[in-house]
Amino acid sequence: MALERLEFEYTGEPEEKRNGWEYLHVGHVMSGDLEILAERLPAQANASKIHVTTSAVGFGSVWQMVIDEFMATHKARGCEIWINDDGATPAVVKLRLSQLVREMSAK
Repeated sequence: MALERLEFEYTGEPEEKRNGWEYLHVGHVMSGDLEILAERLPAQANASKIHVTTSAVGFGSVWQMVIDEFMATHKARGCEIWINDDGATPAVVKLRLSQLVREMSAK
């Protein structure tokens, strides 16, 4: 099975609560699903890197739109995020990203 790896980087001041979390995990890789892992960067960090590994090769522009929308809405800066995808639809990606933001705020 071929995999595609994509990277996105965003800068700016964080707007999400940073609370006490260091690492977060939401979802799990299964047919048509994905998992997201997040690591909090030092408090002075104002950038985020998002790494996507996906089995759906050739959808980089769709990933770009979904991740851009997420980052514009939530401003989740100061963290590194790894998305491991097994063919999730954009709606599932948005659901998992929303779960991540809730976890970021709850911890």
